Amino acid sequence: MFGGGTKLDLVLDAPTASPGSVVSGRIDLGGGKKPLQLKELNVRFLYVRVETRPGQTLPNIEAKELTRLVIAAGVPVAPGSQQQFTFRLTVPASLPPTAHNVSFQIVATADIPGIKDPTAKVDVKVVEASKDKTRRLPLPEVLARFPDLQSHDEEALKKALYELHLACYSESGELLRVEPLVGQLMFQRTGEVRMKAIEAWGNLVDKHVEPQHLQALYAVANTPGLDEDTFEQVIIAATKLADDGALAFVQQLAAHPTASVRQKVASNLRFNAAEKFNGKRELVVQLAQDAAPEVRKAAVGAMSCFRDDQQLMYWVANLSDQDASADVRAECIASLSLAHYHGMGELALAVYEKHVPDPDPTVRQSIARQLGSQPPASLQRLWGIAQSLAQDPDEQVRRALAFEFNNMEKLPQLLPIAQHMAQHDVSMDVRKDALSGMAALMPPQQAATFYGQLMTQARTEQDLWPLLNGLRHHRESADVKRLISQIGQCPFPNVADAARSALT
Repeated sequence: MFGGGTKLDLVLDAPTASPGSVVSGRIDLGGGKKPLQLKELNVRFLYVRVETRPGQTLPNIEAKELTRLVIAAGVPVAPGSQQQFTFRLTVPASLPPTAHNVSFQIVATADIPGIKDPTAKVDVKVVEASKDKTRRLPLPEVLARFPDLQSHDEEALKKALYELHLACYSESGELLRVEPLVGQLMFQRTGEVRMKAIEAWGNLVDKHVEPQHLQALYAVANTPGLDEDTFEQVIIAATKLADDGALAFVQQLAAHPTASVRQKVASNLRFNAAEKFNGKRELVVQLAQDAAPEVRKAAVGAMSCFRDDQQLMYWVANLSDQDASADVRAECIASLSLAHYHGMGELALAVYEKHVPDPDPTVRQSIARQLGSQPPASLQRLWGIAQSLAQDPDEQVRRALAFEFNNMEKLPQLLPIAQHMAQHDVSMDVRKDALSGMAALMPPQQAATFYGQLMTQARTEQDLWPLLNGLRHHRESADVKRLISQIGQCPFPNVADAARSALT
């Protein structure tokens, strides 16, 4: 008549749920002392509301069964056996949140003839969707949003996968129920569909990694005949999941015999991996000592994630003196650009000053591109650096500086250098870029007066473009708006359309 040793346990994947989401979990059924037959194993979602009644001792209790799901039926239960069942219940869409007098329960019951039915129950807290950090939408609802995930048309399927990929940047948790379907596409399809499936899958499981996801990643990486673009998506997915269990695989990829693979690992450790995680620093340092310069460059770029690491930034500074590759030295310059936010501004400036005479213009261009991020407190030293670059024999170096004036609104004292370049540089392109950028160094009224005078002399579309680009810096000023409006009435359609767009 009783349980005969049978036992039922219920475990939920998450203790909270929200209307329209999925509650999932696991049921463990333990066998008794003799062979039994499970007639039915069901899970119910219950609603209980308790209200006090004026003048009465006992409250009014309202209990409802909102959802009932049969998990298994007709299953033998051997003595001492352990059986595990998983379930997913959809929470009704219109439910009040849990409150002092409102509660919800998941109840599992095993109907076993001849004994008292074992039961287990767990409370579930129902919250608003916006507060449910573990929210999972039912698969039919996800497929209703992305119906072409089941399309036989490759173009429609690729588009749906890309849309899913984008949605996962903010909604991956809610959409996670579609993971098995996307995972199947990684193995069942080829070409661009498979590539898009891996791309979407990596974004979908990021921050929600389970052991089977890592197994799927390893399996797809070992699929024979993967083309270069598809394997790159494998690398991207691996670096995304590196902080959730895939680090060992990323380390294997970082030792790949092909330099382009190692370069992609280094690059994606910067752009697609978590900012910092155990093992990332060591891996980036390893790659920064790679034999291939393109790998070293990408790894130094990834070191920008560690700008607060004094030891590493000094190592980058030393590397800028020692590496034979100009591309690597230029990347060292870039990685030091925000070091002043972490008390190492002196280090960055010393490196910049030392490399202003670097024999390769690639390095000098990199210095020019970093000046706009430097603090006003460094003005005296920045003046000397900017003056040297303004006189650089290489046109592209001077042009990089001229364009960077656009980002130097906190360094208006450099205006004389910009003006000199705009008026006297031997290159027309440099003069135009300097004329476009120098407005950032001016207050609005000065810019309006200066560019207004030049507008009276402009004769061609090429004359007007740098003026419009400069005026855009102060488009909120009434005087500047009038000048931009005038350009919007000029007879040159392209620049006139751009001016009208600048006002909107």
